[in-house]
Amino acid sequence: MSSIKYWFPRIVILNLVLVFVVIAAGAIVRATGSGMGCPDWPTCFGKLIPPTHIDQVTWFPLQSYKKGEMIIRDEKLIVAKEVIKTGILFKPENWAAYEKHDYAIFNPVHTWVEFINRLATVVLGFPVMLMFGFSFFYWREKKKNIVLSGLVVFLIGFQAWLGKIVVDRNLQGTTITYHMIGVFAILAVLIWLWHVNKKTDSLNQPNVSPIFKNLALSSVVLTLLMVVLGTQVREEIDLIAKTNADRSLWIDQLSNMFIIHRSATWLVVLVNGWLLLKAIQNKWLTSKVYLIVILIVLEVILGIVLSYLNVPVVSQPIHLFVAALIFTCQFDLLITISSADRQLK
Repeated sequence: MSSIKYWFPRIVILNLVLVFVVIAAGAIVRATGSGMGCPDWPTCFGKLIPPTHIDQVTWFPLQSYKKGEMIIRDEKLIVAKEVIKTGILFKPENWAAYEKHDYAIFNPVHTWVEFINRLATVVLGFPVMLMFGFSFFYWREKKKNIVLSGLVVFLIGFQAWLGKIVVDRNLQGTTITYHMIGVFAILAVLIWLWHVNKKTDSLNQPNVSPIFKNLALSSVVLTLLMVVLGTQVREEIDLIAKTNADRSLWIDQLSNMFIIHRSATWLVVLVNGWLLLKAIQNKWLTSKVYLIVILIVLEVILGIVLSYLNVPVVSQPIHLFVAALIFTCQFDLLITISSADRQLK
C-alpha cells in the first residue's frame, strides 16, 4: 500500500504532462489544417497504419483490399464491402460510397500529423487506466480518488467519442469547441486529484480575503470564456482558409466574434492584474500569481502576433498551449485557496 501511495500522485502528474502533449498535438493538427488527414475514425482510410502514398488509396487491378479499406476514386471516398481481389476492370458493386462526409483528399503529411495526434491520445489512455486501477487501493481512506479517477476515464472516453463526431462532421459545427472544453475539464479534474493527494502544511496555508478568492475564481471563468471564444474564431478561420489561401486577408473577414475575443483581453488583464496587486500587498501565493501574469503577458503577445502578422502557423499551437498553461495555473491557485479554507475551518 505504501508503494501505491508513493506512485499514485506521480501517475497523476504523468497524466497531466501527457494531456499537455495531446493538447500540443491537437493544436498542431489545427494549425496545419490536418484535421481531416484521416477521413474516418478510429482507423485511417480503413487501415490501422495510415497510408504514406497516394497509391495506397488508389484502385489498381489485380490488387487485394481488406473489408472496410477506403480508396479515393473519381474524387470520392469508397469503402470495400468485403475482402476484394480486383480483376482487370473496376467493379462498382464491390464498393460502397462513404456517406458520413464528402471530404476525399489525401495528403500524407496531414494524414500522419492527425495519426500522431490520435496516437498521443492512445498513449494517454494507459496511465489513465493505471491511475484508475490504483485508486481502488484507497477504497477505505480516500474514496475521492476513485471518483475523480473514474471521472477522468469517463472524460477520456467522451473525448474519444467526440473526436469521432468531429471527423464524421468534417470539422463542422460546435463539436470542436466541445472537444476543447472536454480537454480543459480533464485538466481540472487531474489538478483536483493531485491536490487531494498532495502533502500540505496547514500552518503555511494563507488565510486570504473573499475578494482574492473571487478574483481567482473570476480569472478561471474568464480564461474558459476566452478559450471558447478563441475556438469559435479558429473555426471561422478554418472556413475562410478553405476558400482563401491568402493569410493576410483572414483577419479582416472574421465576424464580431473576433472583436469580442480581442476586447475581452482587457478584462482578463484587469482581473489578473488586480489579483497580482492583492497578492503582493498581502503576500498571498505571490509566486503562483506571478507565473499566471507572466503567462498572460505571453498570451497577449501571441495574440498580437496572430492579429497583425497574418496568423503565422507556428504561433497558433503555442497560443493554445499557453492558454492551457494559464488555466492550469489558475485552477491550481483556486484549489489551493479552497483547500486552505477547509483546513482553517
